[in-house]
Amino acid sequence: MHICKNSNKFDLLSVFLTVLFSIFFIIVPIIPDIQITRPKLLAIELLIFLSVATIIFIFIINATICFRKTKVYVPISFMLGYIILHYYFAYDHAISFTELKRWILCFLVFFIISLINSKYYKILLLSWIFGSGLAVLYGYSQHYGRVWIFEVPKMDRVMSMFGNPIFFAVHIVNYLPILISLILFYFDKNIYRKNKLSNIMKIFGLLFIFIISLLTLYYTKTRASFIGFTISICVLIYLTIRSRKKFVYLISILIVFVIFIFYTKDIWSRQQAHFLIWLDTIKMWLSKPIYGIGIGKFHLEFINFASDNLRSIWPQKQFIINDAHNEYVQLLAETGVVGFLLFCSIFIIFFYEVFKCKNRINDITISENEVKFRDKNLGIKNFLSTEFFKKKYLVYGLVSAIIGVLVQNFFSVDMRFIISGVYIFASMGLVIGEICELKELELNFFKKRFIKVLLIFFTIFILGIVSVDVSQKRIIFLSYASVSKKGINFSIEDIGNGVLQHILRPYVAKYKLDKQQDFFDEKILDKEKTLQELLELKKKFPDKGIIYEKIAWIYAKEKQFDLAIENYFLAIKLNPQSFAAYNNLGNIMFLTGQRQNAIKAYSRSIEINPQQVDARLNLGIVYYYEGQLDLASQQFGKVLELDPKNEKAIIMLKRMRE
Repeated sequence: MHICKNSNKFDLLSVFLTVLFSIFFIIVPIIPDIQITRPKLLAIELLIFLSVATIIFIFIINATICFRKTKVYVPISFMLGYIILHYYFAYDHAISFTELKRWILCFLVFFIISLINSKYYKILLLSWIFGSGLAVLYGYSQHYGRVWIFEVPKMDRVMSMFGNPIFFAVHIVNYLPILISLILFYFDKNIYRKNKLSNIMKIFGLLFIFIISLLTLYYTKTRASFIGFTISICVLIYLTIRSRKKFVYLISILIVFVIFIFYTKDIWSRQQAHFLIWLDTIKMWLSKPIYGIGIGKFHLEFINFASDNLRSIWPQKQFIINDAHNEYVQLLAETGVVGFLLFCSIFIIFFYEVFKCKNRINDITISENEVKFRDKNLGIKNFLSTEFFKKKYLVYGLVSAIIGVLVQNFFSVDMRFIISGVYIFASMGLVIGEICELKELELNFFKKRFIKVLLIFFTIFILGIVSVDVSQKRIIFLSYASVSKKGINFSIEDIGNGVLQHILRPYVAKYKLDKQQDFFDEKILDKEKTLQELLELKKKFPDKGIIYEKIAWIYAKEKQFDLAIENYFLAIKLNPQSFAAYNNLGNIMFLTGQRQNAIKAYSRSIEINPQQVDARLNLGIVYYYEGQLDLASQQFGKVLELDPKNEKAIIMLKRMRE
């Protein structure tokens, strides 16, 4: 293992990743985030998938892997391993999968973005500011209901393209310190005096974006973000300003913040029962303090610990409490003390590495010559003086942003939102990529051509780039283009179990579900004639239960529910083992608001035939609307055991979490 001396070996990879993450930072903030379909999340997953595939192929071809020399990998790897164990031992993998995916994506983003050569950071940061700036401008316009001559949805609490004002606010908190650090960089006398006119124009442009962003953050009316942003700015000032004036600035900011709280009392006095939720979450944690209740299970288990006071504020059948409104308390409840300590160790070691670097930087005498460290073996780069200032403001801006998000998560669970989690780990990856050396590890065994070909072939199938449909004798490329004896066909397919298929499965399920015709939209061609024929058959064969089932089905299609129920009861009386009749009777009971009767009918249907899918799916839906999420989850999980690609079960599980 050695420091990368041949930088050209992975420079092409660095360029490619720069392009991908520039696209990432530009498009992710401006893609709409819609519940269930989640196009914003899909864009993130596909870009990370493309990055991972590229890295793996380049590592195989070069028979060399590269990574940053940082101890942060240790706690992140242990945390990811712990989450995988939680997932493996979970009785309901469908519920735990979202949390598993979140941690995998965060780990991958941290690793991938840290590989990028810091000389390309300018492109990444400009892309970040541009993409987030567009999202901020749109969010700002939502407060007024228009953009120039174009009308936009007017909102009391703006959310831009994030689907929720809280998630939009945390994005701004993660973005603003980076913007401010760039402004401070241009104000630095060593930079400012080199090109005054150009820098003045840049400063005014950045200040304009900053003011709009600050106003937009206010329009989100998210209290946790106000606190997180204030702390992040205090940290940034403390780190970047060397003179004693920084204490004057810090005191001024705190005074302004107190005045701001006074004049926005209506926002701060909003009742959301967070304290009650925290107390009940602590009770949940105490039930399983070491390893927790299981990842992703908070919204299922919380109802069992909710106090009467909380239930009176948020009735079970009207509201679902999905989160603890405190990332750390919820993490403690779901993963126990073990998971909580692993999570904390990630950031403790990260900040230790950053401030270890800070101590060395503070010993440097700034000059026009190359800046040199007293100890060249520290594993931290040398830089030119102008580059030093860039690195200083860049690193401290990112660190301040990370601290701001962490503070905000004391009052919300923004990191549960995969996009927010990915952004904070992207920020950490950029910092590590700036302060730590890139290392190479040669894999001599992989230098053999046969091994390389075998690995590439294996990787193609594991990633799901190519999948095989044995039943129809065809090969599918990228889950879209299928090749068989009949030729090439282009359609969205969910064939195989590669990484790509797991990414696309929820979206394919929603796509196929939307194409399905509703029960009441599908009309009978000749209803009167069909019904008359069945009534005639009923006279001839009055003891045939199947005839009554078909008559009831027609009445149900026409929304004549009383007649449908009457005939289903007759069918059940003649054939008590008809699980289909019980299931269909349950459907009508549900549609007519008789949910408890629907539960009885579905349960009886399942007793008769435990292997059927429809009644379990319907029973899960009733439990969902009754607020009994744990019971709903059990039924949807069983459905996916019987039918792993069941679209409705996949979508309902997503809806429960969102």
